[in-house]
Amino acid sequence: MPVIPGSMSLYYFIMLVTLIIGAGAQFYVSHQLKKYSRIPSSYGITGADMARRMSVDKGISNVGVFRGGPGQDFFDPRSNSVTLGPDSFGEYSITAIATAVHEMGHAQQYAEGYMFMRFRSALVPVVNFCSNAWMIIFMLGLVMGAVGGATIMKIGIIMFAAVLLFQLVTLPVEFDASRRGLAYLRASGMNQAEISGAYSVLRACALTYVASALTALLQLLYMILSTRSED
Repeated sequence: MPVIPGSMSLYYFIMLVTLIIGAGAQFYVSHQLKKYSRIPSSYGITGADMARRMSVDKGISNVGVFRGGPGQDFFDPRSNSVTLGPDSFGEYSITAIATAVHEMGHAQQYAEGYMFMRFRSALVPVVNFCSNAWMIIFMLGLVMGAVGGATIMKIGIIMFAAVLLFQLVTLPVEFDASRRGLAYLRASGMNQAEISGAYSVLRACALTYVASALTALLQLLYMILSTRSED
């Protein structure tokens, strides 16, 4: 986050708040994932097998399920495939099962043309450009100062706002994928204790997206307030 002259106290405050949000979210997520990674699911199947079972039951059996590297749990609409990290792909834990059905929830969204997923996908090219260029544009405006700098900085802020919009649109996509996954587990007969564990895992993972969006929102407010004070 760029430091704007004359706004150091606000800068330090925002930095402190964002650090607390990020560290708190990471600690909670790690705790929940480790806790339920030690508890085997009564299904007796791996996360990969659960993902494949859900894909068949939901009528989207053309979705590939692949093993990825550590921390690589995602759905790729380009190849219509789910990738699960080693702890999710080959393990039998509640964490593995919850992760698998969440990612398959994304596959179900894609198959059904879920509105927020389509909107999010449409934003990807814009966000890829803005996320790499907004700070350069913003800093250029700072350097230019009174000679057109304010306008350039506003362009940088708008570009960063596009990144924030992408993060906000990601929230309903992630929440809905978890909802679909939990609904499938209930329908397939998972007991309530394990449902509660799966919910805890998915809620913790969703918190990372909330924390990221909140951090970006605070950064955007900082830039807006600081540049206004310079006018």
